Amino acid sequence: MWDVLLDAFLDTLKLSWILFIFYILIELVEQKIAVKMHDKLKSKYSVAVGAGFGIVPQCGFSVLAADLYSKRQITLGALAAVFIATSDEALPILFSSIDQKGVWLKLVMLIVAKLALALAAGYAIDIIIHAIAKKKEKITVATDADKSSEEVGNHSDQEDGGVQLGVADGDGVAIAAVDEKHLHADHLHSHGEEEHSHDIHSHDDGEEAVDIHKGCCGHHIDDGKESNVKKYLVHPLLHTLKILAYILAINIAMGMIVHFIGTDRIADFMSKSGVLQPIIATLVGLIPNCASSVLITKLYLADTISFGSCVGGLIVNAGLGVAYLFKANKNIKENLLITAGLFAFGLTVGIALFYIF
Repeated sequence: MWDVLLDAFLDTLKLSWILFIFYILIELVEQKIAVKMHDKLKSKYSVAVGAGFGIVPQCGFSVLAADLYSKRQITLGALAAVFIATSDEALPILFSSIDQKGVWLKLVMLIVAKLALALAAGYAIDIIIHAIAKKKEKITVATDADKSSEEVGNHSDQEDGGVQLGVADGDGVAIAAVDEKHLHADHLHSHGEEEHSHDIHSHDDGEEAVDIHKGCCGHHIDDGKESNVKKYLVHPLLHTLKILAYILAINIAMGMIVHFIGTDRIADFMSKSGVLQPIIATLVGLIPNCASSVLITKLYLADTISFGSCVGGLIVNAGLGVAYLFKANKNIKENLLITAGLFAFGLTVGIALFYIF
């Protein structure tokens, strides 16, 4: 019993200095590119930007993406790209175990898979939504044109008293009426876009210095109010201690299981679990906490779960992004649909990769 506790403590201690250095580097990156990400996510390259930034191993960017989506400043595809690419604590743990055999390959495979899936899903979502919007727009325009033609035709019939004259004049007036209506609609649309742009700009100007982004431990990135020591040493140290606590707890739990059950029985159970394995991993990934990504990664490192199960679980585990989406976006039904879609995508990918690998 004491041997299990001692081994868990020593294994955790070995990772401490690597994780601390890693989180210092992440903090440096986070401080430098948070504002740039905020701007780039609202550009036409939002999906690619979201996927790229989502790969950076921390959960702050998924929170930022959820915040921007709740304000309708980025597309649903861009949000999905960030969520799918985000792996929370998986990459730091894999990096800290890089001396183990085969970890480099696992790390590269995970990064490539997450990036490719984020890009594919993000662009597919935006293309589908754009096509649906275009189709609805055409139907609306056609319906409005038909209504205008009928109204003007009836009016001409009543005034001129001739059916043929009414139809000819009606068509001409109808076209003019429709054109006028479209011009009026375009004017309103342009005016609305200007107001929306103005609102976004005003919002950004008012909040960029304070709420532009939350760091990995929930602290605000604000260069003017925090010292470099606090930003680049205290926050990474707190983050390291937090993750080490999760790792220690999981190491103890896994050690106990191995001690009382045995590695052979565990391996036999996991090999016979079949499709249940990626389903369980994806459900664990839904837990909005660093511990879930730590657990999934540790099981993957120990070859207890497959590559497909790991990817499926980490697709759903978008850091604190999903949890923050429910806080920031008032449309609960939309939030539930996004979460269900993310889960369905992660589960589908997890099962597919489970059988492929």
